Amino acid sequence: MNMWRNLKPYLLVLPAISVIGLLFFGGFLLGFLESIGLYSLVGEREISFQPYVDLLQNADFRRSILYTLRITALSTLLSAFVGLALGLSFIQMKGIGRRILQFPMLIPHLAVAYLVALLLMQSGWISRLLFAFGWIDEIQDFPILVHESFGWGIISAYVWKESPFIAFMLVPVLLRIQDQWGQVARILGAGRWAYFREIVLPLLMPSWLAASFIVFAFKFSAFEIPLLLGVTYPQMISVFAYQLFSGDIVNERPLALALNILIAFITALLGLLAYRLSKSWLGEESRGWN
Repeated sequence: MNMWRNLKPYLLVLPAISVIGLLFFGGFLLGFLESIGLYSLVGEREISFQPYVDLLQNADFRRSILYTLRITALSTLLSAFVGLALGLSFIQMKGIGRRILQFPMLIPHLAVAYLVALLLMQSGWISRLLFAFGWIDEIQDFPILVHESFGWGIISAYVWKESPFIAFMLVPVLLRIQDQWGQVARILGAGRWAYFREIVLPLLMPSWLAASFIVFAFKFSAFEIPLLLGVTYPQMISVFAYQLFSGDIVNERPLALALNILIAFITALLGLLAYRLSKSWLGEESRGWN
């Protein structure tokens, strides 16, 4: 009886896990086999890691990786600080303020990209408002923020979309911090900044870092926003893989699949790093609640 009770939760989720596992790992395995030549549509089938070698020697691939890391790191850093500010503000908010904060989390990334394009394009809503108020002489005076090589449109979309996620990862920790701690700190002579730096920030750090790593790993392999808001060159790594796979040259498909295998490997590595970091910070000694 006890054995059935212990196994019941696992059996209930087994069908969903089986389907997800079959689709993900089945696709991953087929992609890997094709990337090394064992499931080739053209030519002879023989094991070869030449696509991986060609990929690492490809100048466009190296440029794409650096471009992806720059945009991902910058947008994650901004999302982390905006998310921290939103998290601290959230516990002071009531009613509609909290709903506005939750709003970006309800919108798909594809819709976020479309909204950012409507807002930030030279002919978008913001430039038209500035022109209507006379703050710019021509609509073309508005800076180019979408479809430009630095990636400001992509960064803006990610910051707007992911900051609330980081904020909500911090809210449970903030709700556990009792008001009496601040009062005791003030009695002992600590200012508001010293209280935040010495008490609040160390308690938030595990969740803050874990959420930031999750956001970084997601953005590294995300596709919709870079496709809609980016430029044709350089491209973020997911768009570069898609262009290789969907191109007219069939012989480049192993190269595209090798790239996708590398993306999956790097994303898994980042996820493992986030997990290990979270476990380390959430240990009994570093938790700080006892």
